[in-house]
Amino acid sequence: MAASVVLLSLLVAGATASQADTVDGGGGGYGAWALSGAAPAFIGSVTLGGGFPGATFAATSRQATVQSGKTVFLPAGSAPGQVFGSSQNQQYLNQRPLRDTPTAPGTTTYTFGAPTPSTGWGFVLGDIDADMATVSATDADGKPVAIAGLGFRGVFNYCDAPAPRPCTGDVVGGVTRFDLPTWDAVTGTLRGSGFGSNMDTSGASGWFMPTVPLKTLTITYTMISGFPVYQTWFATAAHDISGTVSGCIVAGVPIKLRDANGGVVAATVTDANGDYAFQGFVASDSYTVAADAPTDCTMVGASAQPVDLSHGDVRAVDFKLADATGPTATATATTEPTNPTGVPTDEPTGTASPAGMPSSTAHVPGTPTAGTPTAGPAEATSSPSNLEGGLAHTGASKTSALIGVAALLLAVGAGAVSMNRRRSRH
Repeated sequence: MAASVVLLSLLVAGATASQADTVDGGGGGYGAWALSGAAPAFIGSVTLGGGFPGATFAATSRQATVQSGKTVFLPAGSAPGQVFGSSQNQQYLNQRPLRDTPTAPGTTTYTFGAPTPSTGWGFVLGDIDADMATVSATDADGKPVAIAGLGFRGVFNYCDAPAPRPCTGDVVGGVTRFDLPTWDAVTGTLRGSGFGSNMDTSGASGWFMPTVPLKTLTITYTMISGFPVYQTWFATAAHDISGTVSGCIVAGVPIKLRDANGGVVAATVTDANGDYAFQGFVASDSYTVAADAPTDCTMVGASAQPVDLSHGDVRAVDFKLADATGPTATATATTEPTNPTGVPTDEPTGTASPAGMPSSTAHVPGTPTAGTPTAGPAEATSSPSNLEGGLAHTGASKTSALIGVAALLLAVGAGAVSMNRRRSRH
């Protein structure tokens, strides 16, 4: 039976230690798309994970499809690929304009569930060759975002990048060339250059990493020639946070990860060693990690710490707990003078005695007296109530006072016995 109890205890302890101490946010890489509706009105969503807010979109287009990314993708050697990795086998959205005329653009507006981070994510507009895309956005307050805040990073051609995907360019003068779009920083327009005999080529792209929080993002897509189509990728870079809780209690301490808006994007508890981790969260510079002190513990130092993931993993986000109860305070006795007024006196103070009992100044039996013995000056505090009050004020115990009185009575009694013996001799 005893062995069974020990085994059960070990199992319970193991269950406590195995509580989740790591949360995988699933960030990093490219978004997953969902699409519904039909031309000319499509709706859908894109999910990125890692604490990035969910996004929905509405699009006016004569055609929209979600592609697998198996054969058309951003190579790891491309400019965005060096930040987000290869997009091979990762989804992206294909769209056409509302109509194949220069006067009938298609418009797609993304609405984020919360303002986006100001770092750590981006989007790519691909196959901009015989067409153009104008980009605009609004901030958390619904105000237009300056074009500079869109974070345009440059143009590239994913067919001509290091480790390119298999695709062909446009042959001009017997030479295969890959065109690049141009960026107009005044109008926020990415425009295809369209050169050679085949203006509708592949791979001409531009990419962005917004530097301000966005609430909405709008792409207005217009045909220049032919029957163009453009591609959209959303992506995030992600890093990890880890730390340790030490002190009063280390296991099962609640830890929360908050974003720039104060929202809790993840929560976990420490393991048996006090360790915790958040893995795969968007590389934003404005996280906060907060620890909740358990009952009977108090936090030593700050209970919340800012964390910047924009430059890589962050380790040693540690917290320390102390026992909230602390040592029990012990009262220290103090002694006050019997004469609190400070006025000098030659009268003996003696020791207080209960009423009816001899005091330190009582006459020894046999001494001539006139009537009832008169108490000395110290008898002013000889009543029980005054005795208790005086002891409480000085911190002395009643027991000590009574012992003193008893010793005095014994001394007086001994004196009386000695006097009687002397009388009997005479």
